[in-house]
Amino acid sequence: MEPRAARDGGGSSSPEPGRGKRLSVGELRSLFEARCAAASEQLPEPPKKSCRPRNGVLQPVIPQLTVTPEEDGEEAQRSPAGVPQAEPDGAWLTTDCSRRLSTSSLSSTGSSSLFEDSEDDLLSDTEGRSQGIVHLEHGEETHQKKAWQTIKTIVNLPIISPFKKRYSWVQLAGHTGSFKAADGGTILKRYSENEEKCFELLLNDRLYSCVPVFHGVVERDGESYMQLDDLLANFEGPCVMDCKMGIRTYLEEELTKAREKPKLRKDMYKKMIDVDPLAPTAEENSQRAVTKPRYMQWRETISSSTNLGFRIEGIKKADGTCNTNFKTTKTREQVRQVFVEFMKGDTATLKKYLKRLYEIRTILESSDFFKRHEVIGSSLLFVHDDSGCANVWLIDFGKTTLLPDEQTLDHRIPWQEGNREDGYLLGLDNLIDILESISER
Repeated sequence: MEPRAARDGGGSSSPEPGRGKRLSVGELRSLFEARCAAASEQLPEPPKKSCRPRNGVLQPVIPQLTVTPEEDGEEAQRSPAGVPQAEPDGAWLTTDCSRRLSTSSLSSTGSSSLFEDSEDDLLSDTEGRSQGIVHLEHGEETHQKKAWQTIKTIVNLPIISPFKKRYSWVQLAGHTGSFKAADGGTILKRYSENEEKCFELLLNDRLYSCVPVFHGVVERDGESYMQLDDLLANFEGPCVMDCKMGIRTYLEEELTKAREKPKLRKDMYKKMIDVDPLAPTAEENSQRAVTKPRYMQWRETISSSTNLGFRIEGIKKADGTCNTNFKTTKTREQVRQVFVEFMKGDTATLKKYLKRLYEIRTILESSDFFKRHEVIGSSLLFVHDDSGCANVWLIDFGKTTLLPDEQTLDHRIPWQEGNREDGYLLGLDNLIDILESISER
């Protein structure tokens, strides 16, 4: 929401702000409360026992105004009020029950140009990261007292109009701030030239049926975005899992560039010791820093990426709780147990997941796009709900790279630097084996 100047009115004693005059916080609050009170007199008394009349039509309501305080420094990076911040390891977190989780919000931007940022999993509200954002929310008063600080955004409230559905995302992995809401069951993902090329090539490939529908590139707030189907649009209270596929999540060229210009990273050293205090060498401990190649390769070995060809990035349950604490989930049995808990023992959902994975594997093995690309950082997105709906899609192609000189990949043989093998099918084979083992018990 862009800042706008106060409009209308006369002197300081008037409840309407004067043109060009900067109102104090108290005046803004008084003005807002006066307008709400006037509007509420025109509204019928709401039903006492139910929020929804028998005819199914909601009465208009006055949104509750929640102001994100302006802060600086480290405090400004925290999640908005009411949204818990992720622990370093990821821990279970509770989010607002009314929040919608968008498909691609679970994924990274995939752009290799952003790889300088940390690769660790993040959990944040991407719609409320900037300062001074005013959120309109339904609900009863919480009676929580908050400091009224400088309001940089003045909201023109359509008090009588029906409240529009707001989309918010819980991002389980990758770079934050990459998504915006869109209309018609779609979402906007920050533009990546490489990913756009992949979607255009996929339009004419068999794999097209396994990826989000691409609706082109649009402009929003001066930035370019790719418009994609919201894969959760047809689910009610979906449970979602993001599985990062492949034996590595970095391109060979990224490893080469990092070696050419080695840079000690204190942030990556801290992430390393947070997971395993014994992981750094004596020299790394003395420097209290590690290089990016060292961190990238270590990161794959502590999870199931290296030995199984995939790893679990994050899970969002139907009740809104999220878990990204899978950095050291490594063994086949550990992964199996996570899937058992994710599906809650529902054999019907398990069968649908297996059927879809068989279909995806068959399509991948005959896909020209897949044979000719090094698929790095892509995920399989698992989604199901209590109604029995379940599906799996391939998402995130920002690091998917066309191979040179008609080269093709097997996607199953071990990676050795230079052969560009990604181990995608190796991971899919192991994933299917694990789910089959659940159905057999």
